[in-house]
Amino acid sequence: MKIKNSQFGEIEFDEQIIIPFPEGIIGFEDLKRFIIIEDEDCKPFRWLISVDEPEIGFAVLEPSLLIEDYYLRSGFDPNVYVLFVIATLSKDISKITVNLKAPVVIDKTRNLGRQVILENSEFEISHHLFM
Repeated sequence: MKIKNSQFGEIEFDEQIIIPFPEGIIGFEDLKRFIIIEDEDCKPFRWLISVDEPEIGFAVLEPSLLIEDYYLRSGFDPNVYVLFVIATLSKDISKITVNLKAPVVIDKTRNLGRQVILENSEFEISHHLFM
């Protein structure tokens, strides 16, 4: 399958890597299928790209890179789930933030994704990556 977006050009991938999001992403509930791609130039960020609307994509980051015990504190078993947090990028790196309060949760066993809002109030919606 192929999609094309302005950031990466043509992206060719196996349909098996599509992750269904039955409820979409908060604010983008109509978009139900995503892929995760890596870009060597942007590591450790990855990109969650909509298959339904390829111009829509989100920079994501594994939260355990920021908070070592994020899985434990958020209540997700790392043997079952992969978590990402959505980043808000800026040319000014002091303004780059991630949303620790509403991670993207991918169930590895069922290949299903969803974005959840954690009840845990210790996590911020706009957590600055660089202080």
